[in-house]
Amino acid sequence: MKVKNLIFSLITFSFLVFSCTKEDIVPLTPNNTQETMELATMATNTPSTTTPKAYIFIEPTSKYVMVSRYLRDSTQKSPLCPLPFLGYNGVGAGLSFKYNFSNYINMPHWYDNRLPAIIESEIPQTSGGFDIYGNPKIAYNFTTVKIIKNTVVGTAWINILIPVSAMANDTKRQRTVYTYEKIGNTLVTNGSWSGWTVTMDRVIYESTINYQGNRIPKGIYRVYGSYPDQALKANLNSTTDYYIRGNSN
Repeated sequence: MKVKNLIFSLITFSFLVFSCTKEDIVPLTPNNTQETMELATMATNTPSTTTPKAYIFIEPTSKYVMVSRYLRDSTQKSPLCPLPFLGYNGVGAGLSFKYNFSNYINMPHWYDNRLPAIIESEIPQTSGGFDIYGNPKIAYNFTTVKIIKNTVVGTAWINILIPVSAMANDTKRQRTVYTYEKIGNTLVTNGSWSGWTVTMDRVIYESTINYQGNRIPKGIYRVYGSYPDQALKANLNSTTDYYIRGNSN
């Protein structure tokens, strides 16, 4: 009788276990809501260890029509600046860029191979060591970027977008950059010079851009370039690699 009762109990238990559907199985959840919220808050407030980045834009002169058409069609004119920013080869650059520079960043041509891809460069927060091209890392100056030959054949405006948070809480400015060229590993020089120090336009970099798109991290940025001076309208080609790095604050 005891054996029969045991067998019957086992059969009943098995039936109960295997008759459960997936909907019947309830996952375990924390009982302490306060503890769960505290853990989530701790994770959110964990300081980021990611080195901030500068974003380098290369706008070829040969792409003027495509760039200006996109910006013209995607921009609502500001009453304060009726001529919209149409790219650095277009018209109305001046201070109008601050009204629609976000459209410039979001322009799909940076991401569909019709324009050179936006280049990222780290901005060290302390000085020391060397970047991958052998140049010293200097605090608040973006590290060396290499624009390889054939990226563009012809002239192109080079401009740099830098988050204010990367510049000692906006107390620093990228006042100059340094550029040079190489053929392979050989520096291009004529004996009296081997590179150029280019001063950034102060009127441009004293204006800020509030970018809230999804192409680069959201935040407040300053734009650095030489426009309207053509010092950073580089003559890129199929022979030399072009290098640019932050030089002074």
